[in-house]
Amino acid sequence: MKAMFVLTPAESKRLIARAVVKLPEVQRALQNAYVCVVGGTTNAFIAQELAGVSVQPQCYTAGTSVNRVVCVTPPASREKAIPLVLHRGQVVSLTLKQVFEDFHLDTVLIKGANAVDPEGQVGVITSGFDGGTVAATIGYMTSTGMKYIFPVGLEKLVPSVPEAARWAGAKTLDYSMGANFGMYCLSNGIVVTEIQALEILAGVETVHVASGGIGGSEGAVILISEGDEAEVRQAIAAVEAVKGEPPVAGLKGVCSECPYERCTYNGKSEDELPAWLQQPRS
Repeated sequence: MKAMFVLTPAESKRLIARAVVKLPEVQRALQNAYVCVVGGTTNAFIAQELAGVSVQPQCYTAGTSVNRVVCVTPPASREKAIPLVLHRGQVVSLTLKQVFEDFHLDTVLIKGANAVDPEGQVGVITSGFDGGTVAATIGYMTSTGMKYIFPVGLEKLVPSVPEAARWAGAKTLDYSMGANFGMYCLSNGIVVTEIQALEILAGVETVHVASGGIGGSEGAVILISEGDEAEVRQAIAAVEAVKGEPPVAGLKGVCSECPYERCTYNGKSEDELPAWLQQPRS
C-alpha cells in the first residue's frame, strides 16, 4: 500500500518530535541517563512531547531564519529553561557541564540543525563567535561516544553540507542579509527527518518527492510512503494527527541593537529599514 503526504514545516516539526521521543536511544536515556534538549524550534516541540513543558518554539532558540533574514532571538524573549535536561525521565536544573561530569554513555544531546544533505550530514549555523552549543559539547560527545541526535526537516535539504560549510564564514562575507555566520559540518549523529520519523512511527519506507508551495504550503515537503496496509494506515494516522499544526511565529531581533557589524541592517531604526523588514504597524 502507498500513500502521499504533504507536511508544512510546523507539521513536520511535530511529527519529527513525536518520533524522536520514541527513538530507542532516547528511551534508554530516559531510563538510565540524561536527555539534553538544547535550543531550536523543532527542539521546542520535542521539549513539549518529552516533558509536557509549555514553551513557545520561537522563544526556544538563540537564532533563526526569520522575517526573510537570518537573525538572533532577542535575549529577553528567550526561554529561560534552555537547555531542558531530564535525568531518568525527570526534569532537573543542571548545566550541560554538570551533565557531562556525571558521565553516562546512554546520555543523548538533542541538537537542531540548519541544513541536511542526502548523505545524512548536517549543517549547524554558528553566528556566536564563541562557536555556540556545538563548541561547548562536541569534545564531550565525540571523545566519549555519547550521541548527538539531530532532528531536522527536509525543508532544510541542501545538495552538500560540506560545500555549504566551505562557503560560509562570518568574516568572509562582505554583504550579509542578517547575521553573518559560519557553519559546522557534522556527520557523527543520528539524523531524524520526516523520512526517519515515519519509519520510527509506522515502519514505512518513505521517499521525498517534491517541495514548496504557496498559500500556506511554503516550505512544505511532499512524501510518498510504502509498506503493508497496517503500516501505511499507521503512517496515515501519524500524519493526520499533526495536520493543522500552526506555523511557528516569527521573533526577530532589534536591528538598532544588532551586534553583527556586517549585517546590512545593523544599527538601523525601524523607520530606516526597508518596508519588507519593518514590523507591522497597528
